[in-house]
Amino acid sequence: MEKRAFLFGLALLAAVSVSGCKSPSEKTGKEDNSTIAAKETTVSETTTRKKNKEKTGMLGYVEKSKQSSANANAKTLYHSVMSVLMDDEKKIANDIIYTKTGEGEFGEKVNKYFSELDPLEYIVIPDENGQPKAVICCGGTSRKDKVGIYGDIEDTDDIRELKWKKVLEKFGLEYGKYTDIELEKYDYSSNYNYTHEEPQGIDFEDIDALESCDLASAIAWEYNLGENDIPVYLYGKWSKDMVFTADIDWEIPKHGDIEYVIEFNGFNVSKVFCWDTERDKKYVGDTDFGYGYTNFVDKTWDDVLEYYGYKQGEYVEY
Repeated sequence: MEKRAFLFGLALLAAVSVSGCKSPSEKTGKEDNSTIAAKETTVSETTTRKKNKEKTGMLGYVEKSKQSSANANAKTLYHSVMSVLMDDEKKIANDIIYTKTGEGEFGEKVNKYFSELDPLEYIVIPDENGQPKAVICCGGTSRKDKVGIYGDIEDTDDIRELKWKKVLEKFGLEYGKYTDIELEKYDYSSNYNYTHEEPQGIDFEDIDALESCDLASAIAWEYNLGENDIPVYLYGKWSKDMVFTADIDWEIPKHGDIEYVIEFNGFNVSKVFCWDTERDKKYVGDTDFGYGYTNFVDKTWDDVLEYYGYKQGEYVEY
């Protein structure tokens, strides 16, 4: 009896000890204020980090969108300037042009092709033939104004990071002091040398690379000299069932549907990039129309579309 009473006492003491080790919230089955506060802080921090990440991502998208818009303006200005020169059969006699949309007789002609929402200042850098080699433009001098570039020019990425006044300084120009525009007579019919040359900068043993360039050149000839009344596109698709009609002196390779991007000098084709959808995207066909091939070396079709600001499958008519 005494032994049983002694064991009962030990069991009771142990139960009390265990109960005493529990926290107030464990005793009641409820969380105390400090635990709730800690959890709320963790949730709040997680939510804040998520919102900051979303905000950063959105800002990045907005910045990219603004840059793409600026580049599109430069591209349109390039083609507009080229169209004016070809219409008037003129070339640029200046070393460089700095002007504004709608400025003077030349600017008014450019605006017939380029209808801007807001005025733009732009620089035209001519090549040795007096044709636009590159166009750089901007809508203003504030931090939010992006510099757009289109064409062949060194340090493109570095220039895009500069503010407009710094861009002008780089080319020896002063803000607001537009240059006179000097034009000379030019015979555009002599500017083309229709030859079919071997591509440069690619593996000549790679039949896919060679045929991709052949397809690009075939599309260039089709849009410049084709017999069919076909729509003209900057970014389009040539069906595998569509027949090539232009008279060319090489056999058209077998192909699937072909996506392509065309550059124009005025209304004439100057360059074509293409991708046969039945080949790997690394096989970018490239022809610098009238001057042989230049090949988009070490780039994929996605790189071409990103460079021109197009989205896969969203074709853009000229």
